[in-house]
Formats: sequence, C-alpha cells, structure tokens
Amino acid sequence: MRSRLAATVVAVIAAAGLAMPTSATVAGPTSRDHGTGVADAVDASGIALVGPEAIQFRAENEAQALAFDAALNLALGNRADMGYPWIDLDSKTLELSAINERGEKAALLAEASLPAAGLTTRVTTAQTSIARLDEIADDATRLIEAGVPHADLVWMTEPDQKNNRVVMTVGELNDELMSALASRFGTDLIAVRVHGPRPTASTASRDRDYSPFWGGANFWGPTGGCTTGFAWNVGGGVAGMLTAAHCAPAGGNVYYDAYPNIAVGSVRSGSEENWSTSAGTQYYTGQTVYRGDVALIRYNSPYSSAPKIYTGGNDSSTHLVVGQMNSTWAQLGQSVCSSGVVTNSWCGMVTTTGVNVWYVFNGIGVWARHMDVANALGPNCPTRGDSGSPMYQQRADGKVKAFGVLSGSAPVGVMCEVYFTDIWDSYYGLPGTLKTG
Repeated sequence: MRSRLAATVVAVIAAAGLAMPTSATVAGPTSRDHGTGVADAVDASGIALVGPEAIQFRAENEAQALAFDAALNLALGNRADMGYPWIDLDSKTLELSAINERGEKAALLAEASLPAAGLTTRVTTAQTSIARLDEIADDATRLIEAGVPHADLVWMTEPDQKNNRVVMTVGELNDELMSALASRFGTDLIAVRVHGPRPTASTASRDRDYSPFWGGANFWGPTGGCTTGFAWNVGGGVAGMLTAAHCAPAGGNVYYDAYPNIAVGSVRSGSEENWSTSAGTQYYTGQTVYRGDVALIRYNSPYSSAPKIYTGGNDSSTHLVVGQMNSTWAQLGQSVCSSGVVTNSWCGMVTTTGVNVWYVFNGIGVWARHMDVANALGPNCPTRGDSGSPMYQQRADGKVKAFGVLSGSAPVGVMCEVYFTDIWDSYYGLPGTLKTG
C-alpha cells in the first residue's frame, strides 16, 4: 500500500438532475440546516431529506483543488480518527475535522505542509470518522440480505463531505424503510435523497489489437468481450493493462482476436481483481478499503503494452497518447470521456464520487462500491463490451489524463449515467504504475 499526503482533488457527491421530493412526510422539526444555505426537510422518522445538489466541495481554481485534495488524502490516511475536510469559500478557511486526539495531532502536524491556496487552516471536531461512514455505506449495500423492509428501494450511497454523513438514494419514500433506517443508523449520520424510479444500472459487458497492446481495444476474458483500459507498468519487466474486474471476477486468462487460442496474459484472482458475481466489489487480498471495479492484466512474455488509447471507430487506428494520471481524485464538474469497443467515444461531466451503486440488473447483492459517476445528456450510453474502457480527459497538448476505468452505466431519464473506478484506486490497490508517453 502506498501513502500520499499532498496530492490532489476532491471526492464529489451529487446526483445531477434529481428533484427534491415533494411527497415527504414531515414531522417534529420541519427543517434542519446543515450549513449549505438551504435547510433540509426532515422526514417523520427524523432523517434529513436532501435535494439534488452535491453537499461537497467544488473548487474555484486549481490551487483550491490541490489544497482540498491534500487535506482529503490526509483524512483518508487517518480514516479512523478524522472526518472529511471542507473549504469554506466565504471565509477562505480549510477545515480539518478530527474525532479524537490522534486525529487532532495528525491534523496539526500536517497543517504546515498543506498547500496554502490563500486559505486559513483550522481544526474542527467531526461528529464521526470516515471509517464509521464507510461502515454505514457498506452496510447499506446489504440491507436486503439483512431483511430490512423495502430495502430494494435503496440503490445508491454517497458521502456528504460537509456534514460527515452518508446520503442514501431511494427510489421512493416508504415509512417502514425510513423507520428501519433510523433505527439501524440513527438520524445524525445519514440523510436520504429521493430519486425514482430506480435506474437499472448494470456492468457494461478495437477489434483486432496487436502487441504492444493499447487501451480502448477489444479483448476476451472469462466473462466474454470487454475493453482494455490503460497500459500499466507492473514492475520486474512485466507489462500490464487495467480493465474492469467484472471481466475476470475470479481471475483467468486473456485472449485477443489477433492471436487465436493463445493466452497472451492473465488476471490473478483476489489480489489483482476485486469483483464477485454475486456480491460486487470485494477487498483486494490483504486490503480493507473498497476500490471500485478494476483488475490488472499481466501480459506473458513477449507480449507488452504501450501508453496509448484508441479513440476512433472499430476499424480505426486513431489514438491518443497517455500523458499522466489525473493529478487529483475525480472532482465535481470535471469533464471526462470514455473510449469503448462498442460505443466508441462518450463524454460527460463528473457529478458524484465515492458512490456505492446497486447493479440491480446483475443481482440482488451486486453493489459496485466506491465508484465515481459522470453524466451526459442524450441517448448514447456505454454498454456491454465497453466495460474496462479508459476514462480520460484530453490536455491542451493533445495527450490525455487518465481518470479511471469504466465499470457500468444506466439511462436516467434523458441522461446517461456512467460509473467508473478512479485511477487513484488502481494506483493504491494494485502493484505498478501508469505507463505514460
């Protein structure tokens, strides 16, 4: 496992295009102000009901984004002792939140090393830790198995960075469910967003690539056809490639059409893939943090990979060079594109990060955990066969920043919603580094 203190971006959580519920039952205090400028409505259960906007920091400039990301990585590295950070843009204050003396000490020690960005830093007291919020979000993905009434209405979770709580998205309000959630989690550490009906999210399941292999190309794994993501330097002279873990959920060999019946590489079960066909995201072997849906292909000698991604049609050799990893965790409002075998090019905007989303089409217990979300208008949407494709942003010089690896998608009204694993989860979860050119 690597550690990184001063790094980059935000974790964002929203759900663009969602409407504030109009049929909420309100009892007791009718609103609760969590400092967003708009008071939350409160359900009869006592749980706050939030609207469509992300309760997450959105940077006004690169300096703020870097400062927040450094604070976020500090908090994630001390997740049992700290809550999420926040930047108050009105007062220009970077808030580091701690739940105990260890967290306060970590914050004070790191304070001097954080990027200034014109901000004053102060340490505040959080109501709970990131580790506890992770536990709640994970438990929310297992409510059906626990027998919670109407648990099938819960289809996504996300962190509320400002208030250090978990937002659960439900298809509709239900009194029994809300009462059960309040009983199970209390009313301070969770909030609910109503967005229905629930989308049928699922895993997304160029044609004839040759070694050295590029991202955006068709390959065949244990579950069928998928798309390669980004070339990866595994180390020790081994060439690799990222793709979606659900393309090889128990590991296995990898094939390309250009090399019939030859296993050009393989995925190691457990340690270098993190997917269960019945339960979705799992921990990598020896790890305790969920890291989306991403696997590492190790190519057998003499096969190799190169830092390029296909961007044209299936018969095209049009491509872009991979220049760098995204300098931050994916952040609200950032533009991002994918390049898959079936859909080819798709572009949208990051609307949420740190999401747990139910892939209802794939089974009752199948949840993709710690995903980023991007949305775009229109009917074009990545689909089966595009899984594993590179998520990227093009730089001014034409090269691309690697943002992550496509996992799944869902049509949401007139929008296409895409779910992807952040590139930093690949970096922290798997051996090796991104290949760049």
